[in-house]
Amino acid sequence: MPDENKRMTGSDLIKNGEIILTGPVLDDDWCQWREGSCFSALMVRDALGKFSGDVTVRLNSGGGDPYEGESIRSAIAGHQGRVSIIVEGIAASAASLLLMGADDIEMSAGSMIMIHDPSSVVIGNEAEMLREASRLSQLAEVYASVYAARSGQEQGAVRELMREETWFGPDEALAAGFTDTVLAAKAKTGMTLKAAKMEHGTAVAALKSCFEHFKKPSSAMSAAINAGVTSSTPAEQAVSMEGNMPKTNPNQPAPKGDPAPIQTTVAPAPPAALVDTQAVTDDAIKMERQRQRDIRAAAAPFMANGSLMSADVEKLIDEGVAPDVACTRMMASMADKAPLAPARVAGAQDQNTTTTEAMIGALMHSVAPGAAPLEGAAMQFRGIRLKNLAMNLAGQTRGFNEHENIRAGMRSTAMMGGAHGVSDFAYITTEVMNRTLRAAYAKRAHTWQMISRRRSAADFREMHSVRFGGDFELQAKDENGEYKQATISDEAEGLKVTAYGRALTLTFEAIINDDLGVFETVPLEFARSASTLEAKIVWAIIRANAVMKSDSKALFHADHNNLAGGSGAISVTTVGAGRKAMWEQRAFGTKDTDEFIEASPNLLIVPPALETVAGQFVAAVTPAKTVDANPFQASVSPLVVPNLGAAAGGSDASWYLADSDLPPIEHAYLEGYEGPTITRSESMNPDNVAFNARHIFGAAPVEHRGVYKNP
Repeated sequence: MPDENKRMTGSDLIKNGEIILTGPVLDDDWCQWREGSCFSALMVRDALGKFSGDVTVRLNSGGGDPYEGESIRSAIAGHQGRVSIIVEGIAASAASLLLMGADDIEMSAGSMIMIHDPSSVVIGNEAEMLREASRLSQLAEVYASVYAARSGQEQGAVRELMREETWFGPDEALAAGFTDTVLAAKAKTGMTLKAAKMEHGTAVAALKSCFEHFKKPSSAMSAAINAGVTSSTPAEQAVSMEGNMPKTNPNQPAPKGDPAPIQTTVAPAPPAALVDTQAVTDDAIKMERQRQRDIRAAAAPFMANGSLMSADVEKLIDEGVAPDVACTRMMASMADKAPLAPARVAGAQDQNTTTTEAMIGALMHSVAPGAAPLEGAAMQFRGIRLKNLAMNLAGQTRGFNEHENIRAGMRSTAMMGGAHGVSDFAYITTEVMNRTLRAAYAKRAHTWQMISRRRSAADFREMHSVRFGGDFELQAKDENGEYKQATISDEAEGLKVTAYGRALTLTFEAIINDDLGVFETVPLEFARSASTLEAKIVWAIIRANAVMKSDSKALFHADHNNLAGGSGAISVTTVGAGRKAMWEQRAFGTKDTDEFIEASPNLLIVPPALETVAGQFVAAVTPAKTVDANPFQASVSPLVVPNLGAAAGGSDASWYLADSDLPPIEHAYLEGYEGPTITRSESMNPDNVAFNARHIFGAAPVEHRGVYKNP
């Protein structure tokens, strides 16, 4: 399992000023398990955020998660600068989808693009398989619209290409509108201007020499030009053959028969046609400026923390060294200035990491004695307490003042070398808090999820949940033999996440008192608080009958055909009326009266006051007469929700029916924060460890057809 504190980020995708997307497209958590050769939407958004302007992306991926692919496409399309994607190898499936967000698409000579229908695996009954087939059909149409918009083709034509699983080489992709440019393969013969520069090397000293040479041609070169022949040096020959095209006399007749080999000696030509000195000059200046920018960018973080001085960086720039050489020399310079660290043998850092994890495991076991038995390296720290932890981290001390030794341990960075930007003590205690919190949160029941569909938010801005529908009834051809045009409608609801949190402090006094209760109590309370907050937000939407943005009407409304005309106790008659209303909900946007979505309620949601009544309604009782039978006994399951009762500002009489396959609510977490977390916050007091408990969550009503209310 990878180290959770060394998660891959967008920085891992950036190489030499470009974003490199290689391997499958995966959800961020799955990508962390692979530890490389993959990328997620979260990583790509992070990488794009590090570029304020134009950026080049190199792509080689066989595809993966289509939702991640769409999220990446959206991020690329929304970048403030131009995004150029170069397909190097393959862009298939989800990778071809994300490719459509680029401003400029280029393909290398040997690359491929593949589009096809999305696929999935489902196990279940006929209804479940039909639902999955319908979902896949909807996904395919949505993806086809994306391909069609970028390529300029008709959506129907693209849909057929997807059904057939179409592979495009560079030329086919260019003709079909899936790429804007094809990068030609490098010719084996001849030498381009770029190749000549590479032959001279990337070192700036050589570049300056080349620049000065072409800016002020030598007398020998001038003589050669005047004599009508090229220079004999490879670099000067290459300049005369820029673009792999030999310089010829325009008055010379075209050769007949087989073409003769390219000659490096040409007929007289004007000097301007032989060497474009201005282009070479401009290119040299551009490369020099880029070299200086690269060195300054590499030095910036070290200058900010005082490890490097501005004079050191300017000296490297003046010497004309390449960026990679400059980085090596900067590291060597900082190493010479750094204070001596305790001697470490090979593998000591891995051993320290193992020891740190062992301390975390032992401390968590002390906090929760009912946890799994300790094993391995954690056994040596069995029964560890806060004071023990601090004093152990202090290492070899020179006095017997326990308080000072504890303070020294709280500030020590000997174990992890300050790799996490905090002391070892702060890192270990924060990890214990966070892992205990996540375990406690995972164990809690979240009944509200039965009526809510999950989404992932990339940021705190409002997202839009779109419902598509329309008049899709198959009709006979008209008199001219043409099919009638179908209409597509859509509605959108808004949803955004909000950050909730509290701050707390582990004081020096609590550590001296060896108080482990904070590690047991605080995470459990925050786990309970996070669950309570989620339930409060979701059920308040139902209880308050929130207004939907798409039509400015309440979730439960007569026009939505999901609100009973009058109140009624739970009975076969009233439940039957509710089920009838849900069965008769129509497809969104349809013009016909008999296109029903067949919503089937399986939940009977009640406040605590109606728990007994709901339980009796679904109880397995054999009636004395058939007319007294309850046909819905096995169709619905009761769900008791205290947030809906009078004690929460609701009603003790209202009850609801819901179809869990058509949830009325949509909720979201911020990407990477799919649950409450505890992180260390900056504190000016070195004797305390300050924490922030945070939960980022949001919910909104999105679908009225899957729920019904009897007031």
